Amino acid sequence: MAAAEVQGRDSLPVHVTAIDNEGTALLEACRYAQSTGARLVVAGLTRDGAQSLALSDCPRQPVLALNEIRGEAPLGMHTLSLSLEQEARQTALQAMSDGLRMAIIVGGNSPLSKRIQEAFEREWSRAAGESQKLVYNGIPDEAPALQDRIANSRGDMVFFALDPVEARAVRPYASAMLPVYATSYSVNPRADPIVNVDLQGVRYAEMPWFVHPDHPAVMVYPQPKVPLSVEQERLYALGIDAYRIGQQLLRGEERKPLDGVTGRIALEGEHHFARALAPAEIDGGRVIPLRPE
Repeated sequence: MAAAEVQGRDSLPVHVTAIDNEGTALLEACRYAQSTGARLVVAGLTRDGAQSLALSDCPRQPVLALNEIRGEAPLGMHTLSLSLEQEARQTALQAMSDGLRMAIIVGGNSPLSKRIQEAFEREWSRAAGESQKLVYNGIPDEAPALQDRIANSRGDMVFFALDPVEARAVRPYASAMLPVYATSYSVNPRADPIVNVDLQGVRYAEMPWFVHPDHPAVMVYPQPKVPLSVEQERLYALGIDAYRIGQQLLRGEERKPLDGVTGRIALEGEHHFARALAPAEIDGGRVIPLRPE
């Protein structure tokens, strides 16, 4: 809605439908919207929701799902997501281009951490890198034990698949001689610098929304009207880009790259919009861009 307000009178009417779940209620809402003349339906914020849309009859008309799906998207459906797996793949390619070849992957046992680890490892291996996994169970007393394990490994870099609390606990025990990489899963860019100071030197890929707030393509859009958690603010930024991608789909300009607030967005294949995020680093507890925009 914020993006539509910026568009002004040139914006098509936007109708918001509240639903109880992303199962039956989602599909019913999609069908109803299309029956009342909707030119585009934007929905499916969860993986299950996006998948149910892909398997339904809704994509007979244009649908933009806000998460990834398994398999090929049907004709009429496109996807855009905040995929951490995509970020992990981008981080692997960045580390590889930095000349690194031996990764020490430090992750936990949560399903999300494992997905990030697997995505990084798959891309790293595809690019001919070698890796070793170390498990951190989230218990602060275990963090010091990682110091010797990292020091005794043959790696020339460390990759974190840890949440922000875990990453801050482990970072002081990773050798200062080894570069440390992560995804946005490991960093809260809105945290006070004194909180993030333990993440000194961590490199990761971040939304321009957080790392380039003064960029013309970012600053034109208003900040949220009410305070949001960093997770909710990421969804707010996704909403802005979803609106803009929707406008391009309606104009038949889906192959035109978009300088989005969540990243540089371009159509990958026929149906998926991929985001290239901005390289960033933690310095003095603050998130700074590695390359100016």
